[in-house]
Parts: sequence; C-alpha cells; structure tokens
Amino acid sequence: MFNAIAEAQSEWRSVDYVVINVLDGSTFQSKFQCCIFGRNRSNMHRSEVSVKDIFQHRFMQPELTAKQYMCQVKNITFKPIHIGLVENGVSCDPCVTVTTIIYPLVVEHGAGICAKIAFDYLNHTNLIEWFEYQIMMEVDTVVVMLHYLNDEALKVFQYYQRKGLLTILPYPLKLPGKTDRGFESTSWQFEQSDHDEQIAVYTCQEFLQGYELVAIIDFDEYIVQDTFKSYKTMLKTELLPLYPQAAAFTFNVSFFITDWGVSGLEPLLTSQYVKRTNPRYERYKNMYIPKRTQYVNTHEVQAKSGYTRYI
Repeated sequence: MFNAIAEAQSEWRSVDYVVINVLDGSTFQSKFQCCIFGRNRSNMHRSEVSVKDIFQHRFMQPELTAKQYMCQVKNITFKPIHIGLVENGVSCDPCVTVTTIIYPLVVEHGAGICAKIAFDYLNHTNLIEWFEYQIMMEVDTVVVMLHYLNDEALKVFQYYQRKGLLTILPYPLKLPGKTDRGFESTSWQFEQSDHDEQIAVYTCQEFLQGYELVAIIDFDEYIVQDTFKSYKTMLKTELLPLYPQAAAFTFNVSFFITDWGVSGLEPLLTSQYVKRTNPRYERYKNMYIPKRTQYVNTHEVQAKSGYTRYI
C-alpha cells in the first residue's frame, strides 16, 4: 500500500469510501477485505473491497500492477483513521499492516498541479522559477511524491511546503518487488516503470478530487496562455464558454532545447531559451476537471458519461 485517500467531503461523516493505491502482485483469484480502525485502533470495522481501477499500458505484463481498491465506510459510526487489506478469512488483527487515511480538502474553485514523482537531481534555481510561475498562474496546491532528491532542491521543496503551496507525499526509496529499476532514464524498466509512475497519478487524482481544475505536468513543463492568463481564468473565460461539456483539455508540447544556445535576453530560464520545436502531438499533457473525469494517467483522460476530452 502506498497510501489511502478518502472521498473528498467537507465533513468526515459524509465520506462514503476510501481508495487504496497499491502496486499489486496478487493472483487473479485473490480476494481481499478492508480492515478499518479508529484512533489508537480502539474501534474496528470490516468491509468488502471493490476494484476502482487497474492500470493497463500497452499490453505489458509487469511484475506489480498499479491498482486502486475501494473500501466502503458509509455506515461506520467512528472516524476511520487507519486502513489495511487482508485476504478473505484472515482476521483484522490490530497488528495487521495499515496506513493512515488522508482526508483531502474540498477547494471549490481550486487549481491543483500533479507533479508526479521527484527523484535524483533537480536544478534548484529552475525549480524556484517553476514554483513562482505556478503562483502567478493562481495554483493553490502542487502535489508530488518524493522518492529521493539532491539537498538544494529539497530545500526549495521545504520552503514551498512551509508556504502551503506544496504537498509532499512519500514514495519509498526501495521500490517494491524483485524487478531492478528506477525512475532515471538509465534504469527505467519498460514493463514495470509506467506502473510505478501511475501510482503517483492515482495519488494526485484522489488527493485533488475536490478541486475545480488539475493539470499533470513535470517540473520542466509550463502551460502558457498567449496573454499569461491564469489557469482558472483561462478555464472560465476561454475554454468552458467554447466547450461547456468539457472534462479535459489536451495541449501539445513544444521543446525548448538549451543545447541550441541562448535565444532570448532575460535572465530567467524560460526567457533565455525561446527557440523551440513545433508542437509535438506525441508528448501532450492534460488539464482536467475532476468532477467530470473518470480516470487519468500521465497522457490520457477518460471523461465521465456526458462529458468530453478536447484535443
């Protein structure tokens, strides 16, 4: 289990379910139940498990599959604090492995960014520029799972965490399973690593479900409107008036190649390198409306019935 995130509600008594995000190595026949505990594990409730989503990518067969389990908590009289999974027939012993339930905020007009996983090395000055741009774009929350990071970049993370902009959730240093891999390009494992990354997207999807708007981008990516309107303003004044049934908007990506040399005049990274490629369709990114969206991954969005993803 990586984390467990409750349905976004303004009050815990209104929560109907908790989603558990896992890399699952169980067999097809495995059946689970939820063990739900109150504070200090003084109360316990057992409920059935359903599968919310199973990540499928290019017909690959990973060792561990990114999966979401859903546990019903609607009729529980105590506030669920800890949750775990056991196989059918196994008791909900107080010593069972559990994780603490995250209760996400409802931010009615909020804009969130899913930055997926931070790992290895990030240039700290470029990172500051990226965060300040998100503030200019009126972003309320950035969510990232932290694998490991250089000290200078970590200090930047901690600063924006203290400011209330950044939420940092843990990603274990030792990846589960037997497959030797990592998130660096030299250790990316073709069949498994996309599932490892999807755990972060699942986490963002649940953590930011109570927001109005969410974008999935990396720390070297920027969504730029022609006149630098904020994401919220762009959504309300340009996109939704044209596409009132939209669940998501897909943006093609241009690459600004630093090896081409400085092509601008200003000192910032984003204004020094202004020479770019034509937009590339195969590297597109998405901005989506959570309440209209069924499922997301890094490059795909599945809209709920009655809504559409616009490209």
